[in-house]
Amino acid sequence: MLHLLTPADLPDTWRALAMQQRSLGADAQARTLEWCADQLTTAMLQKADERLSLHRAAEESGYSVDHLGRLLREGKIPNSGRRAKPLIRRGDLPVKVGRRKAQPCISLRAGYPSDKLFRDIIHSKYGSDDAQD
Repeated sequence: MLHLLTPADLPDTWRALAMQQRSLGADAQARTLEWCADQLTTAMLQKADERLSLHRAAEESGYSVDHLGRLLREGKIPNSGRRAKPLIRRGDLPVKVGRRKAQPCISLRAGYPSDKLFRDIIHSKYGSDDAQD
């Protein structure tokens, strides 16, 4: 069965590919993959740290504003705002079962074929295999 990558899987996958590229002597491509992994990790951490109002949190989680308010009052999720204006960190937000699944990293629309990505990285103008083209 084919395992579909989610955005959260990509940084580790890219770092593993970077190690592979480096072992093959493609240091520039490895550095590019590591940079991409670092950028995506930073973006995901920033998104998880975003503070949401109760109304916005209710829209994203599938739970009602009242239920989220109750969870805050009971201390089951931390209040990242003030008592009079509670905020919930996106990373602390509970998500109703079946509400949201991680989207696989597949593009069904016509465009750049993903199977060409690493071939093109290896044969880029910065790679050492250009003489073989």
